[in-house]
Parts: sequence; C-alpha cells; structure tokens
Amino acid sequence: MPRHVKNVGELIAWQYAKLICQSAFGCRDDYGFIMSTYKRLVTGRIKPSTILRENKLLVLHGEQCVYCGISGQFEWEHIIPLSRGGPDTIDNLVRACGQCNRSKGARDPIEWYGTKRIGELPRLVMGKLLKLVHEAHDRRGTLTSPVTGKSSIDLPQLTRVFHEVDDTPQTVE
Repeated sequence: MPRHVKNVGELIAWQYAKLICQSAFGCRDDYGFIMSTYKRLVTGRIKPSTILRENKLLVLHGEQCVYCGISGQFEWEHIIPLSRGGPDTIDNLVRACGQCNRSKGARDPIEWYGTKRIGELPRLVMGKLLKLVHEAHDRRGTLTSPVTGKSSIDLPQLTRVFHEVDDTPQTVE
C-alpha cells in the first residue's frame, strides 16, 4: 500500500485509480498514471465511474459469464453474498455461469480469487465491488478511519466491512 494513503476513503480512491489505469492502458501498474488519477480522485476533480457505467458493462457482457467468459445460461450472482451483508440490488449483481456461481459460493470475489489473483478480477466486478465497499464504509462512518500497516494486499482489508456484524467503526489494518 502506498505510504501516502492515510485512510479508508483514500485506499478506495487508490483502487479506483488502478481500475481506471486498467481501462486506459490494459494494466493496473502504471504508477505515474495511477498517482495522477488518485490525486484527482482525492481532491474531487474527477469522480469514480457511476453505477450506470457498471450496469452498461453488465448489459454489454450479458451474453457471457463475467468470471470465466463462457456463453450459455447464466444466473444472477451476488458480488457480496447476502449472507455477508451484501444488498439484493442490481449494484451487487452480475451474470455468471452456474459453475462459477457455485464455486464462488458465499465468498466475496477477493476471497474466491485469492490475494495473489486480485489483479485478475474482471473490470465489471471490481468496479461494482469498489462502489459497494465505498457505500458500506460511508454508512458506517469509516471512510476517514486510518489505514495502518504496510501490506501491499489492501483490498481484503476493505471488504472486511461486510464480514463484521456490528456497526462500530473499525480501523482498517
């Protein structure tokens, strides 16, 4: 995690910047572009993509599984499972084949993919996931909570908001 990221909201902005980099360059590792985009996100000069863009991607990719890309019959899959506090709304849904849906089960995408494969999460899933994480932290009042530690694997920390059962603001470590 970059040392300039001080709180949960900035960590989410950093992840959005990496996602924007992927859309622009096909990768999530151009540090200069990510840093520039991050600064514009944090200062409010640009805003993360709206859910309308994510849902447009959902329609455009509706003929294939969001995870494995096969064509066929699909099921609605909750990015954050209902059992983990994910909402039952279009913001939390993607189309997946039955095999991927069953394989993912009651895990969030990061748990399912594993921390070594986070960079492989599909653009649509990642965009919706970041929106859900931002909304959950905003509801709990934890967007300004400090981020501690020096782990480069920071996304699992953000999704913990769905694994906690109480409404007490938590520091992200």
